Amino acid sequence: METVPRADQVEPDIAEYLASPLASFDDFAATTAPQVREHFAKLRTATEVPDVAEVTDASFAGPSGPVPVRIYRAALDRPAPAILWFHGGGWVLGNLDTAELPARTLCAQTGCTVISVDYRLAPEAPFPAAFDDCAASLAWLRETAADLAVDPDRIIVGGDSAGGNLAAAIATAERDAGRALLGQLLIYPVVEPPSADGYGETGSGYGLTESALHWFWDQYLPDPEDRADRRANLTEAELASTPPAYVLTCGFDPLAAEGLRFASSLEEAGVPVVADHLLPAIHGVFAMDVGTGRQARAAASAWVVELLDDGGLERS
Repeated sequence: METVPRADQVEPDIAEYLASPLASFDDFAATTAPQVREHFAKLRTATEVPDVAEVTDASFAGPSGPVPVRIYRAALDRPAPAILWFHGGGWVLGNLDTAELPARTLCAQTGCTVISVDYRLAPEAPFPAAFDDCAASLAWLRETAADLAVDPDRIIVGGDSAGGNLAAAIATAERDAGRALLGQLLIYPVVEPPSADGYGETGSGYGLTESALHWFWDQYLPDPEDRADRRANLTEAELASTPPAYVLTCGFDPLAAEGLRFASSLEEAGVPVVADHLLPAIHGVFAMDVGTGRQARAAASAWVVELLDDGGLERS
């Protein structure tokens, strides 16, 4: 597999984006989290999204107050499997609106009910607040499955970037508790803290940068001792008997190498894994309306459908 990209391999639409002012926001050390959130929202606002049968905003009682969720249903006349979706944004950015395109697409293309979770963000709520909210969302989903017309035996956890980190951490916690999940959908997941070795040629110039990654970890895990906790550092987790996984990595993403290593670690632990490496794409593409973004969402949805008995679900 070719994993080291050349500059001329980036998708033209992404190259155009990278040349725009939107992609040049990199001085994280001199900004506040609200300023970065405002900029991030401009990148993740979808102009066109797939139609689904129903979208409902709700909330549940979390560990520290109500946690908002957005529920997407592909059909109203039958119980459905569920994808519990955790948005990306380095545990600092993102919300239900920035996750709209991935959540709607997964719902429309798989027939699953998708529940998007607006977990607490750092630095206002540092580790393990995001993990705790996501764990609580899964407990709430199981408890209210009948009311939501969700099949509690067919729940997939998933997310992009920091959301992928949270999904994988939840999957190991559920395994430890003896509770089954159908799968884990991990889109360019954050796997481990930044190392002194850096990220090579993809550490700058392609949206997500090395300096930004350091900043995100500093916001979410200000105590260095927490960075060995397996609820954040996936290299510390025992992976055997966790659910089947789909792992997407992108060629122009500084997190590609650790994502590929994590996919290999899952496979070595005996976990069924499908690993897709999208060479001409950048970090964040799963929430972008570009060709490789559509390709990535279609591939992830196809994996879900195959997991659900070879596409036996009706799709909207």
